[in-house]
Amino acid sequence: MKTLILKAAMSLLTVGACYTSSSAQIAIKDETGRPLMTKQYTDVKGSPYLADEWYKGTVELTNGTIYDEMNLMYDQVKDELIFKAAGEQAQAFEASSVYAFTIHLQKDGLPEEKKNYRKGFIPVDGAPDMAFYEVLADGQTQLLKRTKKVVFEEIPYGSSTKVKDIRESSYYYIARSGKLVKIKADKKSVLKALKDQAPALEKYAKANKLNLKDDAGLAQLVAYYNGL
Repeated sequence: MKTLILKAAMSLLTVGACYTSSSAQIAIKDETGRPLMTKQYTDVKGSPYLADEWYKGTVELTNGTIYDEMNLMYDQVKDELIFKAAGEQAQAFEASSVYAFTIHLQKDGLPEEKKNYRKGFIPVDGAPDMAFYEVLADGQTQLLKRTKKVVFEEIPYGSSTKVKDIRESSYYYIARSGKLVKIKADKKSVLKALKDQAPALEKYAKANKLNLKDDAGLAQLVAYYNGL
């Protein structure tokens, strides 16, 4: 049997809703798999997802096939990409089948925010081989962010009831040829990682009043570095 592209099944287009590939103009099809557990985060404070709503996005598979206009959610506890067709139950991509994806977040009254994620980097800090990283700046040198969420359980003092909540940590990396160097979100750390152009970068950051504790400021600085 061929390796399954998806971990869960779509019903062979019986609902008449399909996703088409911009490169191959074919529909995602699969015959076996499992639906997601609907009660997997019951009684947990906080959200395991990038966003709690379905947003449109694009998915690129490891075989080069690209699917547009999919309804996507990203589970940051399981590091798992989820999709849903109209009228279908939420289902998950096979972890090894997805190379990259983009989710277009559109919240009321705010500009669209495009989130780009990719895998294929040499893992550090105990990250799995299939870990997704948010690409904040792309090019020969990349700025990556890995957001890790965990379900933390504790019994508060004086209570006999266990409490579960989501805790989030974020880590930043400079990547070259797939190799990662961990940095902090501050000027000293990023200039050390990009020390071959440190004077020019420091001058640029000062002239443009970049906040290097902020994703946008860090991304702008690395994009400038790639242009030097």
